Amino acid sequence: MANRFNFRGENRRENYFEGWFIKTNDKKNDLSVALIPGVAHFSEHESFVQYNIVYKDTYYSGKITFSRDEFDVVGDPQTVMMPKFVFNEKGVKASLNDGETELLIDFYFGLFLPIRQSLYTPSIMGPLEYLNMPCNHDIVSLRHTVKGRISINGEAIELSDALGYIEKDRGSTFPSRYAWAHANGFEHNSEATLFLSAAELEKGPLKKEGAIAIFHDGKEEHRFATYYGTVTDLTVSPDEESYTITMKDLFKKLEVTVSLKNGAELIAPMHAGMDYPIKETVKSDITMTFIQKNGPTYHLKSSSGAGELVNWESVEREHISK
Repeated sequence: MANRFNFRGENRRENYFEGWFIKTNDKKNDLSVALIPGVAHFSEHESFVQYNIVYKDTYYSGKITFSRDEFDVVGDPQTVMMPKFVFNEKGVKASLNDGETELLIDFYFGLFLPIRQSLYTPSIMGPLEYLNMPCNHDIVSLRHTVKGRISINGEAIELSDALGYIEKDRGSTFPSRYAWAHANGFEHNSEATLFLSAAELEKGPLKKEGAIAIFHDGKEEHRFATYYGTVTDLTVSPDEESYTITMKDLFKKLEVTVSLKNGAELIAPMHAGMDYPIKETVKSDITMTFIQKNGPTYHLKSSSGAGELVNWESVEREHISK
């Protein structure tokens, strides 16, 4: 199976984006860090690093842009390189300054926890991976330890029992409508991790809503997906500051509530441009219940989750059909 970390856009120069989402949570230091390096080939060709950081209730976010020619991928295993930014499966080293925030980052990753792969599900996209969708999603690592340090505007923070997560996206546009969340560092189960996404999938004239999720309890992966026959309902709160998603099949059920408060603005690839503003929170309260036949039930909460909700208006309930 292909290495889901690797850059796939070497020969793509028009109407294409590709980027990684590198998340680190350190509960003891009250620190959440998301770094998003990538490339975008639209009216302008660029490479970039976006950051979204919460440290002791202070929020930092921004985007640093480079030319496309300043982005390179070298070696095997691959290393991604931009000016003063280096990233591979072993960690991140960066020295970034956008005039408002100065970041010095030296992170070292532990062993990655990948998802299951097969011919039917070569990625989290399942068989849709073979259809060259407008947005293709990959999970690189559900969970890994992170050691090292970060300096924010001169204040040095040594990581303590930090956890990481990495995913990536590539294609021509984000879905025009989607919900997304991730969490690890759950209370009462520090080994557990959660990923979920619901989106309106578009391929030519066809439109269909679909959903995917993985709950890993520390020992076993439990997957929900429209391509497995999962039935999904999504409810957005009246103030649109949270949503609840329920996913179930014949053998298990997952219910997750995601807080969207205190989101920071990032830029997403949408409608043939790298200029669509979205809000993402990287310090979100996420509660979940997982029920299965002939197995334990989990009621878990994380205060260091991440979530997004884009163009999904408040409704009592919306059924995402199979």
